[in-house]
Amino acid sequence: MQAQWVAAGLEALRKGGVAGVRVERLAGDIGLTKGSFYWHFRDRGELLAALLEYWATEMTEAEFERVQAVRGGLAARLRTLADDVLEKGMGRYDPAVRAWARTDRKVAAAVAQVDRRRVKALTALFEEDGFAAQEAGARARLFYTFLLGEPQVRAPAREPGDVKRMIDVLTQVAR
Repeated sequence: MQAQWVAAGLEALRKGGVAGVRVERLAGDIGLTKGSFYWHFRDRGELLAALLEYWATEMTEAEFERVQAVRGGLAARLRTLADDVLEKGMGRYDPAVRAWARTDRKVAAAVAQVDRRRVKALTALFEEDGFAAQEAGARARLFYTFLLGEPQVRAPAREPGDVKRMIDVLTQVAR
């Protein structure tokens, strides 16, 4: 049941920001009692910490482990990651967590740490494909910023094939 509380908390965070994560509202949303909440968490602060931990672990470590296992080289791995983030919702909590980070120093520190881990993991993918460290780091950062920013761009709309073209550009060796 703790997982239900975390899932409901993440959705509340996504829809209403950190202020929207309220025990009574969550209990009603998932059909459990407030007593059930206190069986799993000491207080709202502990739930918020669990939300941040889930986001940091499941949306980073678990995702990169999965992407690392993809066969087909760098382009296939980047396409898988882009599909997961942009189409399958793997990045759906990022905007809310980042908004929360603007008002909470501990969350800001956690977001900065996650950003470093994600860029480091992407850099490793580029290095494994033969790019020098500096070049790999620059390409990793470009791809990461693309993944974070693309959902915010409303116009022009992404056209079919845009992500593939972006990945093709990033994986080409400079001439």
